[in-house]
Amino acid sequence: MKEYGRKMLELTGISKSYRRGKLRVPVLQEITLNVREGEFVTLIGPSGSGKSTLFRLIGGVERPDEGQIAVDGKVVTGKRGLISYMPQQAALFPWLSVADNISSALATSGTSKKEAKEQALEWLHRIYLGGVAKEYPHVLSGGMQQRVSFLRALLMRRDVMCLDEPFAALDALTRADMQRWLLELWESDRRSVLFVTHSIEEALMLSDRIYVLSPAPATILQEITVPFERPRRADVWMEPAFAELKREVLNLLEKGDISRV
Repeated sequence: MKEYGRKMLELTGISKSYRRGKLRVPVLQEITLNVREGEFVTLIGPSGSGKSTLFRLIGGVERPDEGQIAVDGKVVTGKRGLISYMPQQAALFPWLSVADNISSALATSGTSKKEAKEQALEWLHRIYLGGVAKEYPHVLSGGMQQRVSFLRALLMRRDVMCLDEPFAALDALTRADMQRWLLELWESDRRSVLFVTHSIEEALMLSDRIYVLSPAPATILQEITVPFERPRRADVWMEPAFAELKREVLNLLEKGDISRV
């Protein structure tokens, strides 16, 4: 297994609750985790376990009740604009062409407008979407929109990328294709990634490590190291170790549900 470098994202003792009427409902409870430089880490847990809340805290949209968040060793709790983020639905500007959606991300990262337009076309050809550069997002398929959305997040040039179930709305074949495509593009860049999914297979296919969350209020049930080599083979799911790890994660999720009943 590769030894990763410094911690690019570190959450320490994160707790969060929301007020519903007169009640205080806890969502996250003392979450501590990290993502190292060039590492792909996944959060997996049942629906409503606070995974998206955790991303809002990391992005500075909300503040935790307790705990702190650090990026590259600096405490950034409550600060915005320090991560690149890809939500469940493609995050594209509908009034901009595909090329302009990409060039705007580059311009935001400090690239001149002229160079941003040139690089946008180069990148779109690189991901086999050069032919739709002048089109608007609404004419693209779901898979194409997610490719463009991921590319926008990739080009924002932040040290940490947070991907919130980006393939959940896609059909099975498109989803498998997107997983392979994401790995190929990520391997060429090796940004630090925190990824959220409900799919155990997807987590095992993509990740270096997996944090398994309990139902809300979410705690970390276990941290699992994924042993498969990189570049990750497309048929890794056929290995006996893949099936064993899948059973381990499933058992953890089932025990977590039972323990909260």
